[in-house]
Amino acid sequence: MSSISDLFGGKLPIQDLYGPEGSHIYNNMMGDDRAEVDDFIRIAKGHPGPLLELAAGNGRTTLPLLEAGFQVTGLDSSPHMLQRLADKLREPKWEKYTGKLDTVESDMSDFSLGRKYGLVVLGMGTVWMLDESQRASLFRCVREHLTDDGRFLVTLPELPALSEDGTPLETRHVFIGQDSTTPVLCIMTEYFDQQIGKRLMCILAQRPENGAVGESTIFAHWNHLLYPAMLEKEVESAGLRVISQTEATATRVTTIVDRGRRRWVFEIGR
Repeated sequence: MSSISDLFGGKLPIQDLYGPEGSHIYNNMMGDDRAEVDDFIRIAKGHPGPLLELAAGNGRTTLPLLEAGFQVTGLDSSPHMLQRLADKLREPKWEKYTGKLDTVESDMSDFSLGRKYGLVVLGMGTVWMLDESQRASLFRCVREHLTDDGRFLVTLPELPALSEDGTPLETRHVFIGQDSTTPVLCIMTEYFDQQIGKRLMCILAQRPENGAVGESTIFAHWNHLLYPAMLEKEVESAGLRVISQTEATATRVTTIVDRGRRRWVFEIGR
């Protein structure tokens, strides 16, 4: 990220991917991806009762859950991402579900809602956003909010093939995105560093103006790598257990970054 900024004399603005402008880029990048959503709905039908979605974000999972008839509480720490969700609920296709959704602005690793849920879901590998101590707090909070026979569904994307000697890996994707005003050319770099257990997602967004590159901005966010064996061990420490691990049906994977990668759905209970 710093090397890209250096090319612009260190003057290139760097913003949070989930901030006021970055949330528009993220929302556009996600498209109408439905990978693992159908799995969530299938499992949820066996666990009636209110449903809590953590990191609800732009509604990629929230809206299909509402359409499937569930009463949903959507929790997210970013007011900007919750605004993207609110914007979608004003669209003709979704406005009839407004009364079936409650939203909460809160940290998914530290929340107390005063009620129990038959299902708690966390999709798209968003658990990567948390470090080990934050994940421990997340799993404790989930346990406190689950009914006795409730389920916690977590998605982990499959990591790319990382080198055995721990050499960092970079992958790049180019796509046309959309911020709050006009289309922008996006060059996304994923940087995986096994030594520190982190992944950086960095998007250089450049706005065309009169046939030339105009305004440029970097949108970035660090993630913490998490492997299936680590997840299983950590949930057990929180008094939960992995009941099953299945490959997401991936009926529609439209996100640039996840094309060609599998996703795993973990069903977790007491």
